[in-house]
Amino acid sequence: MVYYFKYDTKWSDTMPEPKFMVNNLEITNSTIKIDAVAAYYKDDTVPRARIIFESGDEIRRLPLILRSTYKYQAENRYYAIFSYSYNLNYIFSGAAEEFSIYFEINYGDVCEERVKLFVSDGIAEKYSVTGEFRAQGEFEGTNVYSSDKKNTVTEPETLYEIRPELDKCRFAVTSRPNPAFRSTAKSKAFYRVIAFIFTMLYCLLLLPWFVIDGIFAGLNIFPSRKSPDTQGLLRIISGQIKANIASFIKTNIKDKRLATAIISIREGYYSHYYNKMCKKPVIENRVSFISGRRDELGGNESYVYELMKDRKDIDFQFLMSTDLDRFTKGGKKKRFYELYATSKVVIVDDYYNLLNTVDKRDEVTLFQLWHACGAFKTFGFSRLGKPDSPKQSSPNHRMYDFATVSSAGIVKYYAEGFGISDEKVLPTGVPRTDIFLDEEYAAKTRESFYSRYPQLKDKKIILFAPTFRGAGQKSAFYPLPAFDPDSFAGKLGDEYAVLIKLHPFCEEKYEISPELRERVIDLSEEDEINDLLFVTDILITDYSSCIFEASLLNIPMLFYAYDLYQYISERDFYCDFESFVPGRIVFTQDELGEAVMKGDFEEEKIPAFRDKFFSQIDGKSSERVAEKILSIIE
Repeated sequence: MVYYFKYDTKWSDTMPEPKFMVNNLEITNSTIKIDAVAAYYKDDTVPRARIIFESGDEIRRLPLILRSTYKYQAENRYYAIFSYSYNLNYIFSGAAEEFSIYFEINYGDVCEERVKLFVSDGIAEKYSVTGEFRAQGEFEGTNVYSSDKKNTVTEPETLYEIRPELDKCRFAVTSRPNPAFRSTAKSKAFYRVIAFIFTMLYCLLLLPWFVIDGIFAGLNIFPSRKSPDTQGLLRIISGQIKANIASFIKTNIKDKRLATAIISIREGYYSHYYNKMCKKPVIENRVSFISGRRDELGGNESYVYELMKDRKDIDFQFLMSTDLDRFTKGGKKKRFYELYATSKVVIVDDYYNLLNTVDKRDEVTLFQLWHACGAFKTFGFSRLGKPDSPKQSSPNHRMYDFATVSSAGIVKYYAEGFGISDEKVLPTGVPRTDIFLDEEYAAKTRESFYSRYPQLKDKKIILFAPTFRGAGQKSAFYPLPAFDPDSFAGKLGDEYAVLIKLHPFCEEKYEISPELRERVIDLSEEDEINDLLFVTDILITDYSSCIFEASLLNIPMLFYAYDLYQYISERDFYCDFESFVPGRIVFTQDELGEAVMKGDFEEEKIPAFRDKFFSQIDGKSSERVAEKILSIIE
């Protein structure tokens, strides 16, 4: 079943339906170039667009990148300009001879899942489009014409035929091999290898001269190619020899390309080992839990395991580590390839880079029990065009057979982010959220917390839990000067306590004043954030997905978004941040303190937010995931 997200809001006189025009659509050498314009009529909301590729049961969603906006003053009309190029070789899991293209528009709280298409005069003339689908008056000044430039560089390997089927709101594409195409890639690679071999042989013949030159440089007869601060005769001689060789073969001996070549040899060994493992039969009752987030089983994986652990007929295996370097070591790496090749079911809970290094066997089912709830900030392929976004050719995430999410309403966002079809995303609910409906667990968690921190029992507890900045785990940080816990807690008074919970990726530590350490406590390296929510009276965060769990407990929230517009430009969100979050947004620490003192949290937004992102709040998410896994085993 394919799930779609329907908003309650409809187009109206106050918010007329945006018009969408395709200015240009052309395919050259398997690259499809799209230019489009959305005309809209409200200056506080900019449309978001997606392109959807569909081939049989496979659907691939990708963002259509917003390039600019401008206003047509005479008509009080606004335009959003979209443009991007997509490589058709990386759209579907295999080659697709026929597929269709359509577009989706998000405008505020309204989503048009298959938007009606208009085409520019240039497209209309190129494909003989007549009548109502030609650009209307809303697009005055935005029409462009196709250049019809011929590709004279090389014959394309594949020929594409584009057929506008605008009554169905789509373009149909058919591909076929080009009989005129002649591949020269293999011969070029062969000649490069031969040239490199001859270069190295010639370099070997010149080695005696390089040694003599090095000796003369060491004796200061010839000028040294190393910096003057190089000490020692032997170091000068060896440096001169290396510099001569490097100059001759046009590469530095310590160049990354050489390191990459050495790494590729090592990876070739592991690839061979994995292929060897793949010759063994899959162990039909083996379920492997793998994680790079934890050193021991936890999160979604632990809740699912608890429901299956008494099954004596299942072979459970585990590979856990938060140390990124441990998985590059031989033993751990071989262990991963062994489990990945021989397990009937493999379960991960986050991005796991070793999955990208080999092709998954068809007999192995890979589950992604993604750690976060809801759909908030963009990730994966949803970040195309943003800094540090994955390349279209990246294999990241695309090998999943199933991914679980919190509600049917966000299926398409995760399908887009992971680069997989909608039907592979299962709205089972998130297993670890089951505890929020377990009163016994909640009571035990509170009792345990206050036994460790009895001084906090009668205080209002504020949890400060921001997400990280940076591109990922290795570069993650939180700018500590952005929030001063001493100043914040000092102004609030003794009735409040502040718990700090930075993202697990962050290594920064706050220095708390001795006189405040009884009621300002950094728990970043200790308690689970889910457990801390049971004792939280007010949550302060920014762009963290912990807001979804907090909504289940109806916790008032404040959003300290001091860098909101920078974050949008670099990362962005699936929905407009200011209309999306279930609480008040503040931009300075002074505003933050004032909102706490006044009790101004805008918490009336929480129920609608919770209902939107949790379609089944029944405490049975773990059960649904476990049943799906067991159905594959059985």
